[in-house]
Amino acid sequence: MNRRRGFTFVELLVVMLFIGALSAMAVPRFREFKTRASLAVMQSDLANLRIAEESYWAEHQQYVTDTASLDFRRTSQVQLTITSQNVVGGYTAVATHSNVPGRQCVTAMGAEAAPREPGSIHCGAIPSGSSAVPATP
Repeated sequence: MNRRRGFTFVELLVVMLFIGALSAMAVPRFREFKTRASLAVMQSDLANLRIAEESYWAEHQQYVTDTASLDFRRTSQVQLTITSQNVVGGYTAVATHSNVPGRQCVTAMGAEAAPREPGSIHCGAIPSGSSAVPATP
């Protein structure tokens, strides 16, 4: 008997269906990990900004709203917005990431921080009707 070696068409289809099912489960998890990584980058940039702002405050007794005055480099896809009602009293900083639309991280120091939480970083959805304006954490 002359029997051919190899896989039948049905066997190949079963393997392709199995690989497709595994891919369908893996893609959403991969997106979730990318989102979590982007949020971690925003939190890291805000923590580094806090250190740079505190160093600046130690020398000048005021905070700054322009990162060019600080010894600080943000991550390339992160946008930082620093606002202050009183640069001597404190500041609020908001970070957004181009890969995570609709999400932001917020931190505040000094008089603009919530009681007992200066420097804490809160992440969440961007409030409706605003474009990365600080949300009250």
